[in-house]
Amino acid sequence: MPTVRYTGDGGRYRTGGVTFEPGDEAEVALGLAKHLVEDVGSFEHVDADAEDEDDASDEAEAESEEADADPETKDSIVTAPGEFTIDEIEAELETGEWDDHLETLRENEENGKDRAGVYDALGVRRAEIEG
Repeated sequence: MPTVRYTGDGGRYRTGGVTFEPGDEAEVALGLAKHLVEDVGSFEHVDADAEDEDDASDEAEAESEEADADPETKDSIVTAPGEFTIDEIEAELETGEWDDHLETLRENEENGKDRAGVYDALGVRRAEIEG
């Protein structure tokens, strides 16, 4: 997983179950790291050695292949959340792609693994949408 650093001038930034203070670094899911660096802008990737860069390239390639997968497979995050880790669900929620399906995801999680971490991620995402 990539490491990002919060470069904001002040205040806290909470996302994906992680709270950042200025200068804090944390390992986050690849999708979340991309969102924080590219969309939020108050984050930067922490320099990694060549081995970590190779791992990141492999992860990016896998993510690209996943994006090319048919929509039915991609939609399984909502229809079958038990097939994903909590970190993967948090990262996907950060993209905003599932905002119209949060209640369906909650219901499917409740009928499946029933994990508190998924409910927390849904609550964070709902707060971000409303905020």
